[in-house]
Amino acid sequence: MSRNESHRARLPLRRTHRYALTALVGGALALTPLLAAAQTSGESAPASLAGQKPPAQKPPTKQQWKLLHSENFAGKLDPGKAPWVREAYDNPFDTVMDDNGKWFHNDYGDAWDEQLNSFATYRKEFPVGEDGWLTASLSARDWNKDGTIEKPPSITNGTAGTSTVARLDVPDHTGGAIFRPTEALPDQYRIEYKLKTLDFGGKRNGTIDYDNRVNGYSKDGCKTQHPWGEGSRSPGWEGDASAPYCEWQDVRAGKYGYNGFHYLSIVDFADPAPRNNHFWHYRRKVLMDSFAQHPDRVGTGTGGRVCNAKTNEYYDYKDSSFNTVNMWISGLPNWAPGQGGLAGNSQWFMTSCSNGVAEQQLSSAAELQPELMPNEDYTFAIERDATGYTLEASGNFARAGQQTLRFHRDFIVNNNPIWHYNVKPGEYDGRYNNTLVQGKDLHGKSEWPDQWPKDSAYPDSFVIGDLYTNVYEGSASLTDIKLFVPKPGKK
Repeated sequence: MSRNESHRARLPLRRTHRYALTALVGGALALTPLLAAAQTSGESAPASLAGQKPPAQKPPTKQQWKLLHSENFAGKLDPGKAPWVREAYDNPFDTVMDDNGKWFHNDYGDAWDEQLNSFATYRKEFPVGEDGWLTASLSARDWNKDGTIEKPPSITNGTAGTSTVARLDVPDHTGGAIFRPTEALPDQYRIEYKLKTLDFGGKRNGTIDYDNRVNGYSKDGCKTQHPWGEGSRSPGWEGDASAPYCEWQDVRAGKYGYNGFHYLSIVDFADPAPRNNHFWHYRRKVLMDSFAQHPDRVGTGTGGRVCNAKTNEYYDYKDSSFNTVNMWISGLPNWAPGQGGLAGNSQWFMTSCSNGVAEQQLSSAAELQPELMPNEDYTFAIERDATGYTLEASGNFARAGQQTLRFHRDFIVNNNPIWHYNVKPGEYDGRYNNTLVQGKDLHGKSEWPDQWPKDSAYPDSFVIGDLYTNVYEGSASLTDIKLFVPKPGKK
């Protein structure tokens, strides 16, 4: 029995060469058929004129905050005291697409079980900060199951410019490294931090090929999504789980070539730890992330669009440095994806070009300038108040210059909710409850009822870093993680 059996669901996957429509965005977004069908829809945003600031929406009353916790990493991080513990897959969060989820078996069959068992996963966690209010969580792969992790990720002390920082290093894309809160977040809060350096893909000096790496990945050997592929009917491979590691979907180039980083995400359960990327597509509420697509993935298309907040004009992603900032929310999922597909939520992006209105079209709100870091840094923050979530990003952005981008989104707009927004049962009446259905795939079918029932509650946890254990590779440094709560009697 999993830790969240009552809030799980199952989806359909099947093997054939009729490719299902999938598209990864903002840290590996999988665009479900539901999203694809309405991919340019929005929430009645006013049309903006090129070069003009769209009419401002009425913002919610600004909450006044008091500082509860702060961590600048001046104290020594000592992960060596915490052991690496082998993952036994005996306490999954859910049975959908957690690392040993039924979804994958139903699609791929016994061959997938053999692939999952061909390596060992190890995890490590240790407390950080005053009273251990933060937790550093890492995941690593032991390729030959000999008890030795070949390229372990790490979270250690460092300096960036004049700042003390925590340095996250993920030398292989099968590792993960994140910060999360040790306890669930309060009902209302503000979480923020400063990003001092970022090297998880994108261009440097106009090219993705730099420092003997490709889009942030080392050039050594093969790098694929194995064993958590995009689905047996997706492009980029033959869809056969018995295929050797190198024949799975390539993450360094091709249709699924991309790197990325979660600047700041809010997820719907306590104690998050790095897992396969597809699991997260069903577990996030709101987020800001990087999605550094390889040119092979962009192809002849645009790869999405980027907003210049100075002029309120979009430009093509392919004309950027690929170091963009996606600010977005997760909406309702496709409750019955097609055979060979994956479970995932609809995705709604906010930019100043849309007047902050969430739209179902891949749109980055800004473009970072990693070359300026660490002398200049970027601040990311998310707030939850009584009405909804606010996403905020500040810094010196390409083309737009110094900006503070701040977008509030109510929990429900035009009957489109933020997924699992309720942290208490009384905040939600059960209206969006449904069953997640994985119709008959080649190797099975499953259903997960009550995916958002009345009287449910989904505590907020934040995540900063590399969540994914089958894609993303690089390093980053950050400092000044702060948690605020409302000032008594202030709004």
